[in-house]
Amino acid sequence: MAQQSWLADWASQKQLEIHTVSVGDDAENFSAPVPLELPTRIRRVLTPSEQARADATISLYSTMIGGNAPNSLLWSGIETANPLTRDESYRWNSLRDQGLFDPDRRAKLISEVQSLGLVNIRIGLSNHEIDLDEPASWAEHDAFVSDLAKAGLNLSLDIHHFGIEDRFRVTDAAGRTIPSKSYYLNPEWPDYFARFAAAAFERYGASIKAVTLINEPETTVGFNSEMWNGGFPGWGDPRHGQYYIERAFALARAAVKARSAIQSQLQSSGQRMLFMHTEAAVYKPGRPDFNRFVRFIPSDLILGQNWLLNADLETLANTPLAALDRRVRRTPTAQKTSLDWLVGAYVLSTHSLPEREARRTRLLELLTELRDLHLALARDFGVTMKTDTVFAADYYAHNEDVDPQGAWLNPEPQLYAAQMQDGARRGLYPLIIDYYNHYGLPMMIGETGTPFYAYGARWHAQLLLELAQTMEEGVPMLGYTIYPLVDTRGWETALSVPKSRTTVNTGGILDVALEARPFIRALLQSLNNQTAENLRSVAPQSVQ
Repeated sequence: MAQQSWLADWASQKQLEIHTVSVGDDAENFSAPVPLELPTRIRRVLTPSEQARADATISLYSTMIGGNAPNSLLWSGIETANPLTRDESYRWNSLRDQGLFDPDRRAKLISEVQSLGLVNIRIGLSNHEIDLDEPASWAEHDAFVSDLAKAGLNLSLDIHHFGIEDRFRVTDAAGRTIPSKSYYLNPEWPDYFARFAAAAFERYGASIKAVTLINEPETTVGFNSEMWNGGFPGWGDPRHGQYYIERAFALARAAVKARSAIQSQLQSSGQRMLFMHTEAAVYKPGRPDFNRFVRFIPSDLILGQNWLLNADLETLANTPLAALDRRVRRTPTAQKTSLDWLVGAYVLSTHSLPEREARRTRLLELLTELRDLHLALARDFGVTMKTDTVFAADYYAHNEDVDPQGAWLNPEPQLYAAQMQDGARRGLYPLIIDYYNHYGLPMMIGETGTPFYAYGARWHAQLLLELAQTMEEGVPMLGYTIYPLVDTRGWETALSVPKSRTTVNTGGILDVALEARPFIRALLQSLNNQTAENLRSVAPQSVQ
């Protein structure tokens, strides 16, 4: 693929090099990947309309970010999650915890990033601190975004990153949360989010190169059932499927409305914007429904997959419930459609016939409203949610936490390749193919990293080899995000408890003192050494 063909050259040289690494060479064992034979996965051929859309997005990426060079592939990102904990007692605020509203600390961060030669940075907002009716509440974010943009960094803005405002908590007379009406289940949130997205884009659109509307929607939907904002109703609760689907539709309505609000501004200015749809690339052995449907459903709804836009809602409305039940139960998983899964998980998950009828009516309302929003976006602006959109797959070792026998998978980077070779984990390459075949969008890695930072260079080099193979097989891979930029706290608890009860996630390019970790220089030097010709062609922004 011409977009990042330099990576194929690097990978070819690296493959030759790693076969000569001595097992006893400690320095190389910490930084060098190991040989890994990956069986070829079937990449589907895009339709002519999909290919035209992909080509347009790749061209836009090249215009906005850059072409065939390491500095257009490599990204990092500042963690900006801000959820409430499981018991609602503590609000995370990752931007403030990293001290990045402090101008002096921010200046040091910028200096370190520039010294590394990195130019592409994902950022976000502490949404809960911003009041749309109080212009002054944006001030700290204004300074934050302005300083990064003035430093010449290519910024991608996450408008929603794991945090929903307190105003969407609904309480009873005793002040207790009513969870079925709160947070993402509050019907007022999607319209508010569209207003928020419009305000953020109006404020920062000129300073950014890309937008993520909602970060990792499947994670957002799933973790709100157990980890965040009260953890309602809990993963083991029989109502989990019902509320998972309710939240997924709420996120999708919010995202499509936000895209429409942004497109209105773009239409007025005659400009285009790159959209980065991020999602955790996950696989769960022994859970066919999850792997075939659940991991895709939130993004399907947001991106407007064909099964949604072409769903036969009349048949769904008129089929007797008993017949619907028989059909869904008797259809093998491999033959089920996404709509079948929705019906089974939402309508048929209760044994009460009146409740089943009520849920069918509700599901029809959700499907109709969302489909109408997608159709309105196309009618009013001539775009879909896939237009100018890159699918950014986020992958960490813990995305696959058990092997096919159910045994825990050790996430240490030095074990990763052997686990793939033994079939204990699928790994990055097959997961990229899964998501590419499903959505047909140009791809990038939206997040990846390891807290075992001594092996950081090895982790990233190993994954870059997989990225190169994916590109060689025809999947357009536009970016690779080393995440996070700065050490954060609480990842070992998924931000489900207060900060005081957590430890530092040592996966950052920079430590808490904003000093670069040795692994990043080792990795960048590896790329430097083997792509010198490419780097010379982009010397002003080259990887140092």
